[in-house]
Amino acid sequence: MIWINLGIIVLALVGLGLYGFLLYRNKMKADLRRVKRLTERFQIRADVIQGLVNEIKQHVDTVNASVKQMKAYSVKVKDETMELKQATVGLTKEIKRTAGIERPDVSTETKI
Repeated sequence: MIWINLGIIVLALVGLGLYGFLLYRNKMKADLRRVKRLTERFQIRADVIQGLVNEIKQHVDTVNASVKQMKAYSVKVKDETMELKQATVGLTKEIKRTAGIERPDVSTETKI
């Protein structure tokens, strides 16, 4: 008799456990579908953001290349400016010498 009572109690507990699991699973189905949809949306947004980040990186790389090129041009301009300045000084000296304003054979005392 005690074994029958124990069997009924065990079967009742197993039945309640199975019933509770089925209720939980049915409740979780909707939540799992919602989580799946949210995950898909998140993945789409992450892909879009990654695409925008890649595009911005490409623009930054383009700007960096332009800045490097501008730096190279500025160095070239600086060098050519120095050459032009030297040529201007030489030309000025030549013009003064040709005009007779400045003669190397005359001392500074006779100029005054």
